[in-house]
Amino acid sequence: MNVYNPQSIIKVAHRGVPSLVPENTIASYKFALTLNIDMLEIDIHRTRDHKLVIMHDPTTERTSLEKGEIKNLAYKELQKYDIGKWKGEEFIGERIPLFDDVLHLIRNTDIKLLIEVKQPEKYPGIEEQILESLIANDINEQQIIIQSFNKKSIQKFKSLNSRIELGVLIKKKDRFISRDSIRKIGEYATFINPNYKIVTKKFVDEAHKVNMKVMPYTINDDETVRKMINLNVDGIITDYPQKIEQWLKT
Repeated sequence: MNVYNPQSIIKVAHRGVPSLVPENTIASYKFALTLNIDMLEIDIHRTRDHKLVIMHDPTTERTSLEKGEIKNLAYKELQKYDIGKWKGEEFIGERIPLFDDVLHLIRNTDIKLLIEVKQPEKYPGIEEQILESLIANDINEQQIIIQSFNKKSIQKFKSLNSRIELGVLIKKKDRFISRDSIRKIGEYATFINPNYKIVTKKFVDEAHKVNMKVMPYTINDDETVRKMINLNVDGIITDYPQKIEQWLKT
């Protein structure tokens, strides 16, 4: 078994604390910030009237029980959607946050923000808009990591601002990603974050050779945490950030 320091593992709260509080809500983020985490992970889409909003799915049905596609709805329309009541009566009234709301929440904290840009191909110019929001909100660039499954979008971020850390997400279906592909990603990204089911020692070693960190998603049990630690990953992305500290001690 590898010897490791639990404090060196990057602890990432995936969508806040979705195991207890409705995902991607201000309530969920505020709870996450009370825990011993290093990063808060969020998901960004853009409305019809070009507002950056925080939601995982491109549609609203799963978490609001209302039908609609975010890119076809104005922010004012989205504000009518309750994204808390599906999780419990105590969360009735939670609304879809603006990106600016989250930036305000983490400003002047030590928490880093891991921003997943969802389907950027649907939102031309979203890269510039995100960077403009960071400037407008006076956010320290060192607090930000931007990631996406879309490599072209991440490469565009690199061309626009080479100082912000970037990451590429890897799907389970890409389990046979080649060494050359990993090396190419390392030319513009500092994180390569795969589905935990495809993580191998070889994958981690190849990423580390090009100075990329590996933070698998989404790990929700102590057995998988131990397996990932033994493969020498750099961080854990989880829906249970309230448990991760205990997991790292076992």
